[in-house]
Amino acid sequence: MESYAALLVGAMVLLAGCAGGMSGAITGDADRGGSSTTPPTTTDVERVVNATFVVEDGENVTVSLRVADEPEERQSGLMHRESLANNSGMVFVYEDAQQVSFWMKNTLIPLDMIFVAPNGTVLNVRHASPQPNASTDELRRYPSDGQAKYVVELPRGFANRTGVGPGTELVFNGTPPTVE
Repeated sequence: MESYAALLVGAMVLLAGCAGGMSGAITGDADRGGSSTTPPTTTDVERVVNATFVVEDGENVTVSLRVADEPEERQSGLMHRESLANNSGMVFVYEDAQQVSFWMKNTLIPLDMIFVAPNGTVLNVRHASPQPNASTDELRRYPSDGQAKYVVELPRGFANRTGVGPGTELVFNGTPPTVE
């Protein structure tokens, strides 16, 4: 029954992304300044993984995540998206752990950015707000507090609601995603 529910959630996220135009926060090895005047109508992100945050003194929570494992996917992320279901989002995957900094260029929904070390330990959480008319120079930067291998973006408020914070463990159900 549990695997059926996970499959159903994954299918719903996939369909929602295709219908809604999945795109998102600009991220990266360093801040990226690419801009697009035309929002994408479909997503190139095809893989969805489930992962569980193991919350100390709390209830574990499983999330469904689209995998951004290529440079173009990491750059567009959740841009132009108007909504995001609870417990669903995106995981940005890097080949090597590194200091990363994200911004909210062309991102319309508030997000929690959860920076994760290679061993699955949450380094830090940033609560990000949209900046709809900000120039590139005016955009706030949201950096990792250390070398991140993964960055998980979920609807803002997720971390506070669930108790996810530094030291929380992120465990991928199955093989962790890697860079393609």
